[in-house]
Amino acid sequence: MSKKTSSPKAAKSAKEAEAEKRKLDDELNEALEETFPASDPVKLTQPDPHVEPDPEK
Repeated sequence: MSKKTSSPKAAKSAKEAEAEKRKLDDELNEALEETFPASDPVKLTQPDPHVEPDPEK
């Protein structure tokens, strides 16, 4: 049998993926709580971070 060794980079990536999943779960839970008991579906999208240019410039 061979042993599987994980590199520090892979471990960090796994931790980052777990943190991202936890953050997404938290956001979903918050969105659910804010819409309850409304009949509207949950919207878990973020606004576009794109900043519109000032038309006066």
